[in-house]
Amino acid sequence: MVNINNKNWYELKSSDIKKLLSSADDETFFFEFKSDDVTPAKLAKEVSAFSNTYGGYILLGINDDKTVCGCTKWTEERINTTIYDSITPVPNFDVKKFKVNKTTVLAVKIEEGAMPPYITNKGQIFERVSSGSYPINDSGKLSQLYTKRQDQLIRTKSKIELSEIRLDSSCPNNLCGYLDLGFSVTCSENTTFQETFSEFDFSPISEFLKSIMPNNNFSISYLGHSVLISVGRISATTSNNDDTLINAGVNNFLEIMHDGSVRSRIVLAASPDFPAAKVDISHISSLNYIFRYVYMKIFENDLYKKFVYAQKYEHLTVIKQFVPYYGSQIRYRDLETSVFNEYLTNHKNKYGNNLMIVSNRLPKNDYFIIDKRWFNTFGLKYNKNSLIRELFLSEYLNLGYIDPLKKL
Repeated sequence: MVNINNKNWYELKSSDIKKLLSSADDETFFFEFKSDDVTPAKLAKEVSAFSNTYGGYILLGINDDKTVCGCTKWTEERINTTIYDSITPVPNFDVKKFKVNKTTVLAVKIEEGAMPPYITNKGQIFERVSSGSYPINDSGKLSQLYTKRQDQLIRTKSKIELSEIRLDSSCPNNLCGYLDLGFSVTCSENTTFQETFSEFDFSPISEFLKSIMPNNNFSISYLGHSVLISVGRISATTSNNDDTLINAGVNNFLEIMHDGSVRSRIVLAASPDFPAAKVDISHISSLNYIFRYVYMKIFENDLYKKFVYAQKYEHLTVIKQFVPYYGSQIRYRDLETSVFNEYLTNHKNKYGNNLMIVSNRLPKNDYFIIDKRWFNTFGLKYNKNSLIRELFLSEYLNLGYIDPLKKL
């Protein structure tokens, strides 16, 4: 997609819009002018077309002859609401407000979409042809869009999904399984977002981990364009109880990429103090909190403002059958230790043994799509805290238990 006046989006000023309007070109492949009277349906049509083609710009408050009429009916909030309510999936877009001739002009930047086709709420799919937007009726073109979507899913899969742990005789014999969670983030503007990550001071993160981890049992390392944070370890013993090197991936860790995407792993290991069939899962909630805290410290002031959507998955891998339980050392709010001790007993009395037998993946196919529509659907308020909570929320936090903990 072209840049306006060869400038990055975040650098644009009102003078750049004036220069664009004073050029000899009328509406082109990448630009569409709309007056303040444009209907939501027509706006959705243009957004769908740009998303399904090569991206472009919609300037609201500009007549077809490029005279400035300004915006009073349309606002940034109304544009956001219209696009989120009218296009599936949500496209990658951003909105900026400019003052031109003492009146408001709204510019909407739409990126070429990675997950086409982008369909309007009327079930139509549009493409950009010359200086206009037209419905796609050709099956060949639709097939190309769906192929592009599948190619993107393959790239996302390779980006955020972790390799399976290699199982052999050197693998710790108390390893019963592991829980993977990952999400790929799409934002309206990535440049400042990536600068925030590259310039972040990890010293406070280190101090935080030192305060909660015995013997400084953690690591913060650069891994290419990512930062890898590992927390704790599991015992490395063979079936003969000999010490051995731990296999790659057999650890609790969080990998944060420069674009805000994440992949993480929590290891499920049997405690040496209990039979091999029992695994303390209290650390799932603890590590999830730690991962969420670290991520929040890095991106809390940028992510929710530029967030468009995230593709998310999680995968429970069961290596050996086990019974999850909450360790006696856990403390949560005002809950007594006895509540956790009785949790498994109460489950057994009501539902039988809580036994993890096979692996599972959520969702079964492709990924969850988390966007602002997700928050509206579930009646959640959208802010920086709720966004990061939803990104890290795991359906496996309370592994296998049917009834919730009291007051939890």
